[in-house]
Formats: sequence, C-alpha cells, structure tokens
Amino acid sequence: MRSTALLQRLRERGVLRVAASYAVIAWLLLQIADVTFEPLGVPRWLMIALITTAVLGFPVAIMLAWHFELGDRGLTRDNVADAAARPVVHGLRRYADVAIIGVLLATVAALLVRQSDLAKPPPPDRPTIAVLPFANLSGDPEQEYFSDGLAQELLDRLGRVPGLAVIGRSSSFSLKGKDLDTLAVAERLGATTILEGAVRRDGVRLKVSATLLDGRTGRTMWSQSYDRAMTDVFAVQEDVAAAVIASIVPAARGEPASAAAPPMTANVSAYDLYLLGLSAQEAQTGHRARDAVNYLEQALRVDPRFAKAHAALARALLIWLEQAVVPPPADAEKRAEAEIYKALALDPSSSEAYASLCALLYRAEHADAEANCKRALDLNPNNTTALWLLHDHLRPDDADVVLTRLAQLDPASLRFWRAHIRTAFWQGGGDAYKKEFDRALPFFSADPDALNLLGRSARTRGFAAQALHASLLIERAGNLDLAAFSTIVPLMLVDNEPRAKLMADWLRRRDPLQDIALWFALELAVLTADRKSVDALTAELSLRHAANPQGLGGVAFWLAVQGRYAEAAEVYARAGPLLDINSNTPGEGAHACSASTPALLRTYRAMGRTDEAQRLATRCLALLRGRYEEEDTPRDSDTALALAALAANEGYKDEAVRALRTNVERKPLELFFDPRLPWYRNLEGHPGYADYLAERQRRMEQARAEMESIQEQFPDSVIVRMIRTGQAP
Repeated sequence: MRSTALLQRLRERGVLRVAASYAVIAWLLLQIADVTFEPLGVPRWLMIALITTAVLGFPVAIMLAWHFELGDRGLTRDNVADAAARPVVHGLRRYADVAIIGVLLATVAALLVRQSDLAKPPPPDRPTIAVLPFANLSGDPEQEYFSDGLAQELLDRLGRVPGLAVIGRSSSFSLKGKDLDTLAVAERLGATTILEGAVRRDGVRLKVSATLLDGRTGRTMWSQSYDRAMTDVFAVQEDVAAAVIASIVPAARGEPASAAAPPMTANVSAYDLYLLGLSAQEAQTGHRARDAVNYLEQALRVDPRFAKAHAALARALLIWLEQAVVPPPADAEKRAEAEIYKALALDPSSSEAYASLCALLYRAEHADAEANCKRALDLNPNNTTALWLLHDHLRPDDADVVLTRLAQLDPASLRFWRAHIRTAFWQGGGDAYKKEFDRALPFFSADPDALNLLGRSARTRGFAAQALHASLLIERAGNLDLAAFSTIVPLMLVDNEPRAKLMADWLRRRDPLQDIALWFALELAVLTADRKSVDALTAELSLRHAANPQGLGGVAFWLAVQGRYAEAAEVYARAGPLLDINSNTPGEGAHACSASTPALLRTYRAMGRTDEAQRLATRCLALLRGRYEEEDTPRDSDTALALAALAANEGYKDEAVRALRTNVERKPLELFFDPRLPWYRNLEGHPGYADYLAERQRRMEQARAEMESIQEQFPDSVIVRMIRTGQAP
C-alpha cells in the first residue's frame, strides 16, 4: 500500500514524466556525442564530463519535479496537498507533454531499429570491399604515413579472406583527398562495401574510428571507436577486420570467417619504421625506393624476426632495380633474394614474399616464376602485385584473363586503365580505344603525370585527338610546360609542323636545359630543310652528349637522312657500335633492326663499307620477316614499320607496301613514318603506296577535325591559343 501511494504521489507531481523524459533526452545526447566527438577531434575528457553531468543532473531533475509544477501561471512551487486535484493546463500547452513524449518515443524507436539488424542492409552476395585511406586527425601531415599504413594493413588482412574481393591500394588510395560520397566511391571502384576511418595518434595513445558502409545505399553497416595504447595497434586491426568479416563475408561463404594475420612485430618502433618504408615504397620511384630500403633496414635492426618487413624490403630492392634513377646497390638482386627467403622462413604463408620471388624469377626468365605468382595468389587472392606480374609476362590471351580479374580489384589505377585501353584497341580497334580512353580521363583529371602517361599511349598509338585532349587537361591541372611538350607529337601526327616547331622553340626558351625539345626541333628542322637550324641543333646536342656519346645515335640518323654521310659516320663512330655486324643474333641493340636501320645502311655504303651493309641488311630482313610472319607477332606496329622501312630501302617495294598496310591497320597514324625520308621515296609510283598515302591523308584530316572539336572545350587554354594564332605567350 505504501509503495502504491508513493507511486501515485510521484505520478501526481509529474516526477515520473520528468524522469522518463530526462533519461531519454540524456541517452539521446550521449548517443549523438559518441558518434560525432571522435571524428571532430573533441577531447576525451569532454565526453567523460558530459556523462558525469548527465548522471549528476538526474537527481536534480527529480527534486525540481517534486517541488515545482508547470500550470497556466507558468512554473510555480507545488504546495498542493497530497491527493488534491493538480493544476490544470489549458490550450496548446495541455498537449505538450503528450507531444514531447511521443517524439521521444519515436526517436528512441528509430535509434534502436537503426542499431539493430533490422535496419542494416543485408550483406551482398558477392562482397567487394574498398578500404579507403584513413583520415589523419593528428594535426601533423608527417603522420600521414601512419594513417595510410593502418588502412594498408587492414587491406592486407582482409585480402586473405576467401570469398571476399578487396580493391587494391592503388585504386582505393587514388581517391584520397577527393570529395566523393559513399555511392560515388562505390560506383567508381565497383565496391559493394566501403571501409573508412580516422586515426589520431597522440603520444602513447591511439584513437581509431572505423565505419563500414553499404555501397548500394550509403547506410552504415557497422561502426566502432577505439581508444587504446599504441601497443594495442595490432589488436585494433584484428578487431576491425573481424567485425568487417562478420558483417559481409558469411553471405559469400555460408559460414563465419576470420582474418588470421601473419606474425607481426611486438615492437612499436619497428612497426613505425615498417610503415614509413611502405609509404616510401608505394611511390614506385628510384629515390623513394632508396628511402624505403633505409626505413625497412632500420625496422629489421630493431626486430630481425619481423617477417613482413623482410618481404617489404625485398620488394623495395626490386623496385629500386626497376626504377634506377638513383643507382641501386650492386648486390641489390642478391639481397632481395636473401630477404625473400628470410621472410618465408619466418612466415611460410607470406603472399608478399612469394610475389617478390615471382618478380625476381621473372627478371632471370626462370621457369618457376609463374608458379610462385600463383602461390602468392593462393595465399592472398587479392594480391594485385602478383596479378600484375602475371599480366605483364603471360601470353596476350592469358593476360587478358588476368586483366578481367584486375578490372575488379584495381579498377581506378593508372596501370589498369593503360592496360585496359590497350586491350580495347587490340580487340575492338580504334573506336573501342577512343571510347575507353575518354572513360579513363575523368579518373585522372587532376593528376598531370598520370594524364601525361595516358597521353603517351595515345601519341605512340597514333591517336592525335586523344593525345591533345590529355595535353589540354594537363594544362588545366596546372602544368603548362608538360602540356606544351605533350602537344608537340599530336601536332606532328597531323603534319602541323609550324605549330609543333612553335611549341618546341617556346619550351627551349622557357627551359634552356630541356633536352627532349631539342630532338623535336632537330627532326622538324631536317624535314623542313632548315640547314642553318640543323647545324646549330646538331652542335648543341653533340656538346650536351659529349660525356655520354651513346645518346648521339639520333644526330647521326638525321645527318644520314640529309645525305651528310661523312658527318653521320663520324657521329656513329663516337656513339659506339649500334649493331654487331658479325653477331649471329642481330637485332638485340637499342637501334638494331628498327625503322632507323636504313640510315645506318646508307652511311656504311656511302663510306665504302658495302659488304658490312649487305650482311646487316640480309640478317635484319630475315629477322624482321620472321617476326612479321609469326602467328604470335606482338599486337603493335613496330615490326611492320621496321620491315617497311628496310624493305623500301633495299628495293623490295611490294613487301614494303604490304608492311605499311599492316601498320595502318594497327595505328590510325604513324609518328615515325614520313614520306620525305629517302628510303620511302623509292616507293613513289607504286600504286599500293599511293593508296596508302591517300588513306593516311584521309585519317589526318579526320584527326584534325576531332582535334578542332576538342579545342572548343578549352576556350581559355594557352595551348589552344598558340595553335590557333601561331603566337607564343
């Protein structure tokens, strides 16, 4: 009876109503704070203070509700005797309590449903996850390597889970700094789920927040925040990986999965140096490869049993060998091999080590290379390094199968798009090439270097309009000099030599040390019979290459084209033997048995070395004919053009014209063909050659029209103004 009476008095004084409202509002505020404080970088003590305030405020609210009442006269002290009628509230205020309670109940219900499995989207049938680079909330840009490294390690852990496709780092990290929402990211990467997060490293404390988002709806599937000691970084990675797998993998496998990680280091300093090494390694350049080696060697001095650091060091050494801008150590290859076997001794399940072993064996053309790449993929089906190694070394048809897998795992990387565009051309011709090239450009619209590499593929394959489009985007991205340089070739492809010369001369004035612009200027001077410019450019290039005369082969070539054979012979002698005339395997040198060989043959003959010239011509013709007739001839036009040039020079007109026709089937326009070259003059009067020249002219006119259409899209372009007015700024 006493309990019932007390409950009645609490209800009459509105205490129960206030207690319920207070509890719901406080809970709601704490939920909002828990979600927002960490990403906003709010100090941890503020969350603790908010919880303390909410707890201490509850008895205060109860006491105020007992002693005060809200009526028509506002807030008044409650002096009404027990069991007496309570003050009545009229008007809209009469329904305030009902409205507030109704809204609070609806809010609570919505939050509970949202946090339950009822509101979560079902896991995808074929899950594909993209791990985005985690945001660095440390306030120190130098800590970027750590937040990136944490995401990289999660990506590697998830990559070993059967049934889960993981987008490669080069694609997922390509979106770093771009303001794209979840749906846009998922569409661009082809991902069904997105993992994003933030990292704050504060002394010995580590704060990590991670969120798993559904790529189809943008809704949160799972989220969690961690506030741990730095020594717990591996436990945080394990927890995040396990939560992600539990959320999305069972649908694919029919059972729970776990990401069993390979042995890591227990030393945080070694791990820190390892992440610095990974960051440097990903730059894929000689200078940064050297830095990567230094960091990883330091990590291994701290912890010699750090298996992943041994595997990463092997890869860094191999990258350094490939990108030898900075001379690599003389024993780099042997050191890489030693690091691979150290990694495998410590961790036989190291997919990274097997991928490095595959790369090492491919360098040596060893038969076991492919098997080791496949072993790396058995251990981690999402190892894009191993997939790219296979793609680059398999036969074209087999490589296309691998490229299909890479289309899922590495869809936003420059490497994928270059391979994809090339394959589109092989399979679908020029129209397919143009379509896929245009699709690729938006991915790299703010990256001048990537646009230049895309443009280079268009230039070498004879797509003048696409090459110009890339150049104009390079200018828009902020690199005018690179844009001007990359515009020279598309102008030469359509025989717009005055504008090409304008660009080359302008670049030489802006950067007198620019070497490549000199070569373009020399070619244009020769083809336009500008003898004065030829002499000046030849002298300048000879002076620049005095310490490295092997680079003078191009000077000798253009001297021979003009019929200046004595001068050409002198330069060829300085440049060193470009061909071993007596070799049983001719054609291995940089300029051997190529489209430039006729210039060397003419020089030999003019200087009385006719026997040598004949032996060279016979051997090169045999070599090029064999390549040309092979069923598996590479799907480019280099062999066809080299055969056409040599056959024309040696008087085999029908064969030369047939090779030129093959060339035009494989390229819309050919940069290294010019009817003014002396050996092609031998073909004048041949009906097939006339047809070839007519088709070439038609294609140039079509390309000019396409280039004009593209220029219309860049009304403020300096490059466009130079092309149209013929005046440099």
